Amino acid sequence: MNIRKIAALVVVVIGAWSTDAASNTDERSPAGPQFTNFKDGDTVSNPVIVRFTSAGATMRHNMGHTATTMPLGHLHLIIDAPLPPAGQMVPMDSRHIHLLHGETRATLHLVPGDHSLQLVLAGADHHVGNPPVTSSKIIIHVVSAIGAAK
Repeated sequence: MNIRKIAALVVVVIGAWSTDAASNTDERSPAGPQFTNFKDGDTVSNPVIVRFTSAGATMRHNMGHTATTMPLGHLHLIIDAPLPPAGQMVPMDSRHIHLLHGETRATLHLVPGDHSLQLVLAGADHHVGNPPVTSSKIIIHVVSAIGAAK
């Protein structure tokens, strides 16, 4: 394949991603990341195994007067912390888990009590898109053992 055919293919693929992302402006749409084994209010015990899907979400950045789509982003699991604002970098600490390899689950060890969980898609540069592509925030209640009182 010559360089012109490759360039044309890249333009077509990027155009398809841009069109798809432009039609999806709801930050919590079915195409965004979702928790698959927990819902808001669930009671769980350690280790907390959180399962999720990105559901094919792509990342769209507003860059002044133009917008680009970044399909090479990855999910971040936010624990007991607010989401970083659009355009800002996701911190690297114990409350911001970077899922760099397309993971669909994370194992957590949380102290008993209530904990918030939320997923956010960020680009390969770890910056949150504009608008952000997120899951709904859920609160889980961690107990030391299943069947323990709340």
